[in-house]
Amino acid sequence: MVPRPARLVLSAAVLGPLAGLLVSAAPAPAEPGNPAPVTVPAIRHWTGGAGSWELVPGSRIVVDPRDSRELHPLARLLADELAEQEGIPRPRIVSAPARPHDIRLDLDAGLAGDVGDEGYRLEVGETVTIAAGARDGAFYGTRTLLQALRTSDAAGMVARGTAVDWPTFADRGQMLDVGRKYFPVDYLKQQIRQQAWFKLNTFHLHLSDWNGFRVESELYPEIVSPQHYTKAELRDLEAYAATYGVTIVPEIDLPGHAAAISAARPDLAFQCETMSRPNNSWEGSDRGGWTLDYTKPATREFSRRLVAEVAAIFDSPYLHIGTDEVPLRPAQEACPELAAYQHERGYPYVGDVLVEYITELDEMVYAAGKTTQLWQWWDFQQPTSIDPPTRVVVNEWLSPPAGRVAQGYRTIGVQDGPLYVSPGFGAAPGSYGFFDVRTTYRDYPFWDIDGVLGYHVARWSDRTQQLPVGWVDYFARRPLAVVADRTWAAPGGDVRPFLDRFDRVGDANPVGTPDPADLASEIGANTGMLSQAGWTASASDEETAGEDGRAVNAVDNDPYTHWHSRYDTPLPHRLDVDLGAVQRIAGVRYMPRQDGGVNGKVRDFEVLVSADGSDWRTVASGTFAEDRTEFIVPFAATEARHVALRVLSEYGVSNRFAAVAEFDVVRAR
Repeated sequence: MVPRPARLVLSAAVLGPLAGLLVSAAPAPAEPGNPAPVTVPAIRHWTGGAGSWELVPGSRIVVDPRDSRELHPLARLLADELAEQEGIPRPRIVSAPARPHDIRLDLDAGLAGDVGDEGYRLEVGETVTIAAGARDGAFYGTRTLLQALRTSDAAGMVARGTAVDWPTFADRGQMLDVGRKYFPVDYLKQQIRQQAWFKLNTFHLHLSDWNGFRVESELYPEIVSPQHYTKAELRDLEAYAATYGVTIVPEIDLPGHAAAISAARPDLAFQCETMSRPNNSWEGSDRGGWTLDYTKPATREFSRRLVAEVAAIFDSPYLHIGTDEVPLRPAQEACPELAAYQHERGYPYVGDVLVEYITELDEMVYAAGKTTQLWQWWDFQQPTSIDPPTRVVVNEWLSPPAGRVAQGYRTIGVQDGPLYVSPGFGAAPGSYGFFDVRTTYRDYPFWDIDGVLGYHVARWSDRTQQLPVGWVDYFARRPLAVVADRTWAAPGGDVRPFLDRFDRVGDANPVGTPDPADLASEIGANTGMLSQAGWTASASDEETAGEDGRAVNAVDNDPYTHWHSRYDTPLPHRLDVDLGAVQRIAGVRYMPRQDGGVNGKVRDFEVLVSADGSDWRTVASGTFAEDRTEFIVPFAATEARHVALRVLSEYGVSNRFAAVAEFDVVRAR
């Protein structure tokens, strides 16, 4: 496993020209030199130089022969990404002295002691030098370079200066529930690229739940769902993740959430009603077979063999065994076979039987050379006289992580509420399962204490089985970036400047090539937006009496405010945005109102542009889907200062309103 880095004290030798000129991770300019590049997460320390480095068709990637084994594959990846993102010929990879306009990748073992294995030093002068103590640090330096190129004021240019950068937490990532909802492998790979883009390094896959067991099993093929991942696919996925510095943590949830297993193997499940059919708020708990009978020798043997089979698929240092949401103490005490086993073993509490089962599975995981992860649950609302070994890593979701750390456990924070994305339950602010980026970014402490390995976004798929992947993906886009920024170095605060930075940085490469004629939600389609700083907005009409529906709300970097047309004015309505200067643009992005309301959700539209605010021309038109996700409308690159969205019809029942939460403009190169 990867240890949590010690708090770092940088030497003057490591800082070099940074000594005495450090600025914080907040993306504020570093005076008197160039401001820090716009990145997500923000760079921890930066000192600005003067002038810019330029990527040109003859730029090369230089790798020292001594570092070739570790860095040559990274150089190949970077060369492909530079060619795709910047539209240049693929840079050559050489082992030679660096020249102006080159990019040098360098391993410096001494840096690891100062900035850890994931830290790096980026020097931008006549050449770009990315130095790190380990390959992952060099990789993250390349993410910073790619983002700096994408967000620079001029194509192919990066402001000169020096960054020294490293994360606060060793474990940063997301959990994705592919048990309840199957996600295609291409989407999982896109998420790996997206995580790497934001320097997130852990992808926890919740591979089984009440309605799906998603892993091929040669030992127990009867339990495998029709939609599942083969062992070959999972091994390929893990190798793909390793290229991007991402560790996969596979999870098989036992003994609860097991109805998919019980349907095929009812002999392994509890027969008592309280454990089989708790029929509470847990989706699927009314169907029977919710809990495997962990008092049975046959179930114990099945569990051990299944865990060993899944562990053998992955090189991951971890295996997650679930163990959450087993029916609580009253249900356990009401189950005759469970109560009998408790008394036979002489345990003072019925909850001790679950701990015994957990400990047995942990021994199997440990024997496989891995570390067990599990959900906080065994001691929730019930006493136990024994506890799982402290070598396990606890995913703490019902409370902050500090209490579990005090018990001696290494802990990952995935707290229900501030870190949950569960759009099947909540898709609007204030609803359960809705990750409010405003409050989490500003208020969640992300406690930096020994024993807290890091934090994850928990993406649950309850009630989303029939919903499009793009719709589910939408609600996690900004939360992932929020956790990336906060767990790397950022102190939090007002989320609006961060969201402006997020829009400018954009996404990792999309799944496939977006079709310009398709206005459906595109996964990973943001190639970089313009900053909204300095913009002004006006509208043909706006509602200010019945609600705060001012036009300016559409360009305030707050997804939860919106422009709304006047209640007493019929369609069409028009939103006009002044970019402050002529810009080269290639599309717009429309975000519908996000409060759950229907009135004003745009259906038919036109996009108009103008250089002077007088002479307008239409560059796009079409129909948005009836959805609350955001939509990118691409068009041929053009120069404009003024951009307008003309709303011709809406999805509300009266067909007279217009509303826009956020209106952004795609930057052209």
